[in-house]
Amino acid sequence: QRRAEDVVTVASRFKQRYECHLPPAALRPPAPEEDTRLYNGSGVPELLRPMAAGPCLVKTKDWWTYEFCYGKHIQQYHVEESEIRGDILFLGYYQSAFDWDDETAKASKQHRLKRYHSQSYVNGSRCDLTGRAREAEVRFLCEEGVGDHIARVDEPQSCSYVVTVHTARLCRHPSLRPPATATPQPIRCHPALSPAQYGHYVRAQVSDTKRKVEQISEELRTLDTRLWSDRDVGDIESHTGTREDATVALPPPPTEVAGGGCCVPVTRVTLSPSSPLVDPRKKIHFKVLRSPGDLLEFIEELKESTRKVGEVTTQ
Repeated sequence: QRRAEDVVTVASRFKQRYECHLPPAALRPPAPEEDTRLYNGSGVPELLRPMAAGPCLVKTKDWWTYEFCYGKHIQQYHVEESEIRGDILFLGYYQSAFDWDDETAKASKQHRLKRYHSQSYVNGSRCDLTGRAREAEVRFLCEEGVGDHIARVDEPQSCSYVVTVHTARLCRHPSLRPPATATPQPIRCHPALSPAQYGHYVRAQVSDTKRKVEQISEELRTLDTRLWSDRDVGDIESHTGTREDATVALPPPPTEVAGGGCCVPVTRVTLSPSSPLVDPRKKIHFKVLRSPGDLLEFIEELKESTRKVGEVTTQ
């Protein structure tokens, strides 16, 4: 039987399989974005041109303050007590802007993918580290509901800078508008087995677990009989002079408990009150097994308990 494309099968931590139906929105290809060729609004240079008449943008980062004047230059200087102290360094003067109409531009794909417009600023102050003039790239990104501001200044290479400017002016252009985000859709899952099939599966699992528990219980009964008969009964005789007061409580077969699990009594030795080895607080303890994991944990506990008893007996 061929499974529908909108169905995905998953399994729970208890190995039960589920079929999950994906919503239609997850199967449809994303809606095509507005074709830039159909856009008849202002171009990127026209959208940003009002910035030339506005104030320069300023951002302080650590020791330095950066000043960006659109279409003119970028400066870097240090400010103390509202005054510029020391030399003013020019990171570059305006040279050119990215041409969105030039489809052969090497950077076209990167600009469209990362959705930013860029300008180049060159011939800045001489760099002491490289001996060359400083230069910078200014990247303009759309951010709705904010004024023009410098978001960050990076220096990926010595005296080569990237100034990122956020502005709402570009958000009207389809090439620079952020892509629409998909609305979260619920995914509904149901058991892959029918109720009757799942019930049969659970019963088979319980039966298999009970069989393993019975097998281990029988092995423990044999181990307890051999262990206590050979060692502990001899200790009892040395204190009481008779074997009649000593009894060994062996585990009965595992019993079923509510919830589909089973339980196995943890073996303890019971002595008569006249024996000096008797501890009235010792009783039979039961371990509830509800999963194969519980069974493995129970086996490890029994191994550790048997090891400790053997060490005490040897001593």
